[in-house]
Amino acid sequence: MGHDFPPLSLRDIHAVKWYVLSLPVCHKGPAKGLQRELDRRIRLGEPTFDFFAPSFVEVCRREGRLVETHRPLLYNYVFIYSSVYEIFRLKRDLPMYNFLRSVDNSGSYPFISDREMENLRWVARSYSDELPVYVPEVGYLRKGDRVRITEGRFKGVEASVVIQPGAGEREVMVCVDNWMWVPLLRVQPGEYEVIVLNDEGKHVYTRLDNPRIQNGLHEALGRHWGNCGVTAADRALAAEVLRTYGSLRLDSAVMRCKLYSLLLSAYTILGDEERQKSLIGTIVSFLPLIRAEQSLALLLLTLYGCTDSSIYYYRAHELIDPWNQESSLKKSKLSLIRRLADYDRWLGHLR
Repeated sequence: MGHDFPPLSLRDIHAVKWYVLSLPVCHKGPAKGLQRELDRRIRLGEPTFDFFAPSFVEVCRREGRLVETHRPLLYNYVFIYSSVYEIFRLKRDLPMYNFLRSVDNSGSYPFISDREMENLRWVARSYSDELPVYVPEVGYLRKGDRVRITEGRFKGVEASVVIQPGAGEREVMVCVDNWMWVPLLRVQPGEYEVIVLNDEGKHVYTRLDNPRIQNGLHEALGRHWGNCGVTAADRALAAEVLRTYGSLRLDSAVMRCKLYSLLLSAYTILGDEERQKSLIGTIVSFLPLIRAEQSLALLLLTLYGCTDSSIYYYRAHELIDPWNQESSLKKSKLSLIRRLADYDRWLGHLR
């Protein structure tokens, strides 16, 4: 049975590249079928291929619960690292994947470079790891925060969080209409959202502005992303941060930004993925509520430096880059600019 190959040279037909395949509009979820074909070829020792069909995490509410699903990130595109020869074999054997189309009448086919694919995978990875919907754990809420109940008998009610000392523990409650107190611990995750952070008590908490610790964590993150990895001294410093600051209960939004930046860096250096993910979710949920520009920049910068997420790369640059046009910069802004440049260099995202 002959092959209906395009009018390309023999060298072009067998050149391996990242070809861009366009799916029919009605076609959804090509990854499973391609994965089965790849598994079959590996099992039979036939020529293989690599493919990329990214998805993103979508959280929706079903029957009062948050349900996480995965959907195609690029609805009708898939990328295959192979040759035109092998792709047309795939089309012949699997007619449902008959979707490689030439760019024009010359017979050339769309492809992207390895560097472009590396960048695309970086972006897609960021969306796959993103936490689009996250309700802060009760322990991260502070007195004076305002929440809105979204489910249950108090749905739609806005209330202030109060901290009631209990028998050996701190029970978090909300005060509704200044007279009715409701234990927030009885409101399940997904049944409330934070709408305003407490912004009182903006006193300078000098223990959080420790240059030795801030610079040490920053340098440790550089080694974390480097080939050699973090040192014993780096891990000792991160452990010191958790001992010193891990139990702090700061009420104001500005102070919490400083605290979360230190804690997230420490968790990343220690490789504590569970607590890192939990804190990232809390930070992400608080970002829209942060009004102070430098505090927001600090959190975005820390998220970028701890996750290598393209989402926070772009958001941090969008906020910090315009500072370079200012005539006289404060020391705090200069520090954030330098840290951003370091992360770009360490993570390989120099512009």
